[in-house]
Amino acid sequence: MANDGQSGHKPEPAPLEPAVDKRHIGRRAFLGLMAAGLLALFLGPELFSRVTPGSFPINSVANGPVFNASSWRLKVDGLVRRPLDLSFSDFTSLPQVDETKDFTCVEGWTVPGVRWKGVTLRELMNQADLDPRATHFVFHSGDGVYTDSLTIAEALGPAVLLAHEMNGQLLTPDHGQPLRLVVPGSYGYKSVKWVVRVELIAVGPGGYQGYWEQQGYPARAEI
Repeated sequence: MANDGQSGHKPEPAPLEPAVDKRHIGRRAFLGLMAAGLLALFLGPELFSRVTPGSFPINSVANGPVFNASSWRLKVDGLVRRPLDLSFSDFTSLPQVDETKDFTCVEGWTVPGVRWKGVTLRELMNQADLDPRATHFVFHSGDGVYTDSLTIAEALGPAVLLAHEMNGQLLTPDHGQPLRLVVPGSYGYKSVKWVVRVELIAVGPGGYQGYWEQQGYPARAEI
């Protein structure tokens, strides 16, 4: 679902899937989310099946772009005082963190102990200087279709990062090369792949409606 976005996808351990009908996924995924949430409430963490990192299921709503390190850019704009336009080498030169976290999909599977390396959103905001009027981060995928958001409080959690490595290797194209969002403690549909833009916005209580929120998913995706 995440546009693998990231999670909440149909779990086929295969390369990147072609674009599929959004309405069909929306109905099925929404029902899956409701069922998984209710079962988790009554049965607890033992509900989820464990998947080895080597067989990490791949799900996407559209094809991602081909990564070219010489031309790729990450834009950080909107309600920031110092907009950024970073090359891949600029990004990897920023202070890096390593963390090991489980990745859980609303479809009922978990990949335990995934090792991520990247730059926290806290650090990114140290560079961009967050405008206090901002209420949400919006993450734009290079597939041109997928977006999702986090509140300022969610995004600035110490473990939330834009990762360029997974399990000691650069991300592969089907996992969002070169950058994907990692939001520990949230279902995988928040883990936007192929991130090319981080936009800071101000919205009201209704928040921002990303790809899966438009299909009926909740904006808060806490496990």
